Amino acid sequence: MNTDTKRSHQSHASLKFSSERGVSGSSAFQTYQLRPGLALTLSNPMQHPPLKATFDIDGAPIQFGFTYSGKTRCIYSGGKLRNQTHEMQAGSNGIFYLPKTRGTIERPGNIQTCAIGIIVSPEFLRNYFAENMDLFPKDFQKTLEGGSAKPMTWFGACNPAKRCLLGQLMNCPYTGGVRKLFLEGRTLELLALQLHDYIDAETRNRPRQPFLSPADVERIRSARDILVSDLENPPSLPKLATQVGINEKKLKMGFRQVYDTSVFGYFREHRMQRAHEILRQGDHNVTEAAYAVGYQSLSHFSQAFRERFDILPKEFLASQRLLITS
Repeated sequence: MNTDTKRSHQSHASLKFSSERGVSGSSAFQTYQLRPGLALTLSNPMQHPPLKATFDIDGAPIQFGFTYSGKTRCIYSGGKLRNQTHEMQAGSNGIFYLPKTRGTIERPGNIQTCAIGIIVSPEFLRNYFAENMDLFPKDFQKTLEGGSAKPMTWFGACNPAKRCLLGQLMNCPYTGGVRKLFLEGRTLELLALQLHDYIDAETRNRPRQPFLSPADVERIRSARDILVSDLENPPSLPKLATQVGINEKKLKMGFRQVYDTSVFGYFREHRMQRAHEILRQGDHNVTEAAYAVGYQSLSHFSQAFRERFDILPKEFLASQRLLITS
């Protein structure tokens, strides 16, 4: 299902969104058509000039958006979301269905912005969930069945598994057919992870979370950056809270709201994803990967890696080196 752009401004790019062509209308986006009804869009890292683009959507694909770095602002000027603004910063991710919607997408020119979009047709997803549509909320079921004109926006938590997949998509080392297979595999994995988070968040009963101010969210994100900056010597919870100017209780509560896991859980998952990435590149041995992510015991590292990925690190490294050689 295509999304047509009906209006443009002389000074703006005019974007079209389509599950067949991804995002077109601006050189800031590069699209890969992976399957019928499934497109991957990568935004080029940019500093100058700033991007300002209009869109006017009639019918709509379903968009899965991820901001890897920088920021993007979407200002809606028409449709049921009129006068609303969504700002996506590094780590932000969500699912969007925006029929009958007009607006403007803006990216500042003073920082690099890297973003990834997975654009799918409702038919593409419906083929996977034909026998268990009841997993989804009613409104999303109607969207997949083609009977909904109601816009949908949902924002998910950021976690190391998503960020690792995004990094692999942005920095795919392969060419030709291997590149397309790699991009398709990682795209489907990221799509599955995002849909799992959406289903989990929308269908389980959660206690009401205390409110976090925008300043608190920024402190939590700063805490995350400090936490993973030195994997060999992570700060204690009290020290981390002091460094970002927040109390320890709010730090732990805020981490669960922003990243959907505990501080320790995030750190542990980040270490494993980083080790996975190091071994996937094939340039370092298992011992070097273990030390790089803060493990002093090779046996403890191998056990943790196997528990997380269901394969020993030496076996995973051997398979990756074989792939790279071939």
